[in-house]
Amino acid sequence: MPSSRILQFRLMSAKKPTTRSKQVIEDPREAPLYSLSEAAFFVGIPATTLQKWVYGRDYAAKGEIRHSPRVIVPADAKRGLLSFANLAEAHVLESIRKHRFSLSEIRDAVDEIRRQFPSEQKHPLLSGDFFRYGKGLFIKTLNETISVSRPTQGQPTLGDLLDTYLDRITRDDRDRPVRLFPMRRNERSAVMVDLFIASGQPVITDTGILAEFLYERHKTGESIAEIATDYGLDERIVADAIRYIAA
Repeated sequence: MPSSRILQFRLMSAKKPTTRSKQVIEDPREAPLYSLSEAAFFVGIPATTLQKWVYGRDYAAKGEIRHSPRVIVPADAKRGLLSFANLAEAHVLESIRKHRFSLSEIRDAVDEIRRQFPSEQKHPLLSGDFFRYGKGLFIKTLNETISVSRPTQGQPTLGDLLDTYLDRITRDDRDRPVRLFPMRRNERSAVMVDLFIASGQPVITDTGILAEFLYERHKTGESIAEIATDYGLDERIVADAIRYIAA
């Protein structure tokens, strides 16, 4: 993890205001905060997977090159920066990645949600309507493409995984995602990403303590017990945060 990440954000924020920056102030979820590789790391997915979701991919079919459109609209495509909303979208899409759906299948399901719930075209998987009503339609649309050989024996159902990931997103009083509790290997962690804490960097849940700081201290030789004592944290929480950053 780059230790200068917060400094980079502050420098970017200090630039002369533009039309784009006014939009960011109105809806901070749309602020371009994360590089693609950084967002992929926070969510726990391969950067190549996130790149396909954000930019689409080219593939050969019937002797010609075709393009499969993206499913995530980046906050700043020119600079390759993603927003907190994009981060939350990637988190939701991660719940279906292990079921090996193609990008085109995911795109078709997302488009169906856009048609059914047009109130939020830009981030359909984050809308309150999707959370309450649309996820069943999303699963149904995807399941129509599943062959009997696709599911892995013993694997959680798509509905179970989607619910688990959606439950890891906290919303404000306007029903907008503002806090994310990332998963690692389908396990809960002690780390959260809050839009309004530490410039949207991973911190210990319900604190402003950067997980990266704990990791760096442990990397220099300090024990988990020493770090936990300094911050007044449970050793298991410190260990979990270190594993999150080290993953």
